[in-house]
Amino acid sequence: MAVRKTETRIPLNMQAADLGQATVAADSRCALVSYVPNPLAINRENVYVVFVTDTGLATAADSYEWTFSEGGGAPQVQTTQVGEMAFTPTIPGTLTITVRILNSASTAQATLTLQQVVVPANAELESLLVQATDDSGPAMGSPDVLREMINEHSIYYQAVTPQTADPGDGYQRLVFSLAYDGAARKTAQQRKQHMEQLALSLNTGAADFATLCTTGAGVCAVRPLLLSMTIPGMITWTLLPEDTRQRAVATDGLLQSLTALDESKRIDLFNIVRFPKSNIVYCGRVLEALRNAYFNTTSFNDILTGMSGARSQWIIGQYRQGPVIRN
Repeated sequence: MAVRKTETRIPLNMQAADLGQATVAADSRCALVSYVPNPLAINRENVYVVFVTDTGLATAADSYEWTFSEGGGAPQVQTTQVGEMAFTPTIPGTLTITVRILNSASTAQATLTLQQVVVPANAELESLLVQATDDSGPAMGSPDVLREMINEHSIYYQAVTPQTADPGDGYQRLVFSLAYDGAARKTAQQRKQHMEQLALSLNTGAADFATLCTTGAGVCAVRPLLLSMTIPGMITWTLLPEDTRQRAVATDGLLQSLTALDESKRIDLFNIVRFPKSNIVYCGRVLEALRNAYFNTTSFNDILTGMSGARSQWIIGQYRQGPVIRN
């Protein structure tokens, strides 16, 4: 069977479109999700994932035939044993992605098609990067990280909204800062390797899921352990002791609870952090949960600007290592 556990379900109460740009089969048996939404920047790798949620189709599936047609040129065809494929567009214009799910006799059991548009990299950003190179003033930041943020994730982080209305743009700015920081701390390749280890832990048990969940995953470095405390029906929100030794004991208990979760819930956690769109959205939800736990009556604008930013630094610290009891 070519369908891995990690591609058998969309997270509970979510749809394929909550993970990225998506197309769903008319019979709802499968879906194709693109990490990056329209428009795609030329010469930047994108990842596509096929979900097979129908057990009959999953049983029949043996391989995946991917066809990428760029700008009306000759199609590129590749076959994979798992429902994930990376592709780098090189021609501006229309990109058509077609995936056929094949059985052991190479007969198509289902077909999914997604159309995207490929455009040049963001011209304004490239101009600013050139200008920054020529100027002697402060650096703009990592060009690689800026290109990733603008060309791949801007639609996602610009669209985030808190679950409870909050005045101003402080929430969006804080989410962006965590996305930028996550991309700066680990390269795309390092994040990909970590995600592969998480997938391996669920699909084969060859890696330890709980241990991997203590490390931030995806573009916003969302820790699955902390994420699990913000999703109903998973792990109860728990503030950890300040004492380092006591905190380690309490964390071990939480990791045991994480390991004991139903496999479906662990797969849901993985897929939420796996896709940039849901990673960014749930980064915001984790930040909101932390704000509610520590500064419930304070707006995100005030958290960023008031008290010289001390409250925002506290929240970011808890996002990375907490949450701990605040005296």
